[in-house]
Amino acid sequence: MLSTLIAITLWPFADFLYYLSIPVHPTWFPYPVATVLHAGRISLAFQANARRVGAFDRLTWSAYITGFLIMCWGGGLISHALLALPPPQLYSFGPYINYLTIHLCFTALTHMFPSILNHNKALDTLLFPVDALVRTKAIIGTISLLGLPEVDPVLAESPLAHLILGAIGSSGGGVMAATLSTWTTQWSFSTPIFLRPGVGWIDTIDVWGGALVAAVYSIFSLQSTFYPVFITSLDQQVINLKLALSFIDAQAFSGLILTILFGIRVYQIHYMSKVAVETKIQ
Repeated sequence: MLSTLIAITLWPFADFLYYLSIPVHPTWFPYPVATVLHAGRISLAFQANARRVGAFDRLTWSAYITGFLIMCWGGGLISHALLALPPPQLYSFGPYINYLTIHLCFTALTHMFPSILNHNKALDTLLFPVDALVRTKAIIGTISLLGLPEVDPVLAESPLAHLILGAIGSSGGGVMAATLSTWTTQWSFSTPIFLRPGVGWIDTIDVWGGALVAAVYSIFSLQSTFYPVFITSLDQQVINLKLALSFIDAQAFSGLILTILFGIRVYQIHYMSKVAVETKIQ
């Protein structure tokens, strides 16, 4: 009964995660749907930040493109550097074609319909499940780098490395862009957003949520890396309760967790403060 309920709950998440992995078109645009959605959401966020600080019309094209790419690829570049792996951006034109095409299309779209950037609340509310599942793919893709034979076995066998890479895969690009202020005309190095005073748990969901998803995925798919720390004492109970999941279901369960967290964030940011103000007025 429990396993059936779990399967029914995870089914839509597993299906959508599979859909994110397929190419947009096998010939004309052979890039995964996940990267297209990621590029589109980052493009909107980057443009909104640039307009918010009054820099959008003053950014050079080179700064506009470079800042966007840093926001998209920061996590991947950092994780590859930590693992001493060459990032795809160093040897393939594919990532540039993929992300720049989407960014330029969204730039044209917001030029024709600039009011799109004024509807953050609606976009965040409608798209937070998509954002969460795209982020889940990024997190799992990042920790999967540990399985490559070129990676130092010390890192590959470390649960801590999984957690750190999960956090980087989830938040690295946004943190790097905010730290460097890449949407302004004068880049500068500042305190990472998750270390700034007044920043709470909601504002850092991208960071600790990424680590949590990495742990959830690794534990429920019974990866050997987590045996010394978690699964030695939990694996039998997990198996007895039929909670040990396939890799696909473990991804789906991780996506479910992050979707819940992102939903809480949307409610806290866009709705909770409004409810508090209305209650105070009454």
